[in-house]
Amino acid sequence: MPRLLRPRLGPLGLALTFWDVYRRLPPRQRKLLLDLARKHGPQAAAKLMQLRRATKKR
Repeated sequence: MPRLLRPRLGPLGLALTFWDVYRRLPPRQRKLLLDLARKHGPQAAAKLMQLRRATKKR
């Protein structure tokens, strides 16, 4: 049974869940995932920060 269904809260829980998924991937898919994260990660992080700032102002 995958551990994805276990409730984990917060940033640490999210990181552990991603690690569980990552280590189950075949090496070729891991490389693809890392390449996509390098390409799109900074844009996604910037967008999240922008949304968070907008939410905090309310």
